[in-house]
Amino acid sequence: MSFNFSKFKSPEYQQKRREQEERERIEFQLERKTVCFTGHRPNKMNNCYSLTDEQSKYISRKLEPVLVNLIEKEGIERFISGGAIGFDQIAFWTVQGLKKKCCPNIVNVVAVPFKNQPIKWSDKETQLWYKKMLDTANDVVYVDELPLYRVEGVSIGEYHIAKMQKRNEYMVDKSRIVVAAWDGSKGGTGNCCRYVRKVGKTLYTLKPHRDFELDLLYGFNG
Repeated sequence: MSFNFSKFKSPEYQQKRREQEERERIEFQLERKTVCFTGHRPNKMNNCYSLTDEQSKYISRKLEPVLVNLIEKEGIERFISGGAIGFDQIAFWTVQGLKKKCCPNIVNVVAVPFKNQPIKWSDKETQLWYKKMLDTANDVVYVDELPLYRVEGVSIGEYHIAKMQKRNEYMVDKSRIVVAAWDGSKGGTGNCCRYVRKVGKTLYTLKPHRDFELDLLYGFNG
């Protein structure tokens, strides 16, 4: 059986190939300018359930100079947060604060694992801040609607624990640097940080158990 190479020489094939290469080039350039966040829920960060709590404000103050350095020294222009209660939302609003104060051109994105993410959140304040975050973001990505990050056998928009990790993988895949609030324990944040190491991205770890001391781990994409 002979193989037909003629299709690879056709104008249509060559055009599609050029378009694909251009998409990959643009995505790579965007990745080089992007940071994402992962971190613990409030119970592992001194119960910072409200964004108006002093602990939430304290974490934001510890995070802000790290982000300023990334913008000024690393050329970061785009930030992706996961939208969950705790470090995710603190990170989003810290970025938003920098947009207002000094960096109006940075892009603030929320990557939501599925549309019904807040369905189990009973606190009204949390619900209001979540809605405000989605309304404020430059872009909102519903990760389980993307073919590469779907969970087999689970309806789009509905809860499944595996969708949290898929969301994390999406954010890491689209970023050059990951900023984590991680105490080294197991769980969703730990799984995300292990994925960061697996794919060789650069990991900035703020350690909650050491007053958010910064530790750096450089990957081959750093």
